[in-house]
Amino acid sequence: MNFDAYLSLSSAAKVAGVNPSTLEGWRRRGWIGPNPSCVDEDNPAPLVRRHLTFRRGKGGAFAYRLGDVLDAARDTAANPRNPGRETRVLVLA
Repeated sequence: MNFDAYLSLSSAAKVAGVNPSTLEGWRRRGWIGPNPSCVDEDNPAPLVRRHLTFRRGKGGAFAYRLGDVLDAARDTAANPRNPGRETRVLVLA
């Protein structure tokens, strides 16, 4: 698999299993993930803000690097503060 390939917004969203608006948010704001350069056996990796690599595709649309899209999806799913990880129950009294 070529992790340096660039995908359109809709293709990248399908690969990551998210809405296109989520991918656009990752492009604008980045996402929280572990810092791979600070990992050792005794301490977990500190969290850092990471950003998607993108470029302008045909017609000015954004194209996203596959490796970054997969990293963002993995790190977001593993983040305990991600609101999508918990099931919300609405209790009506």
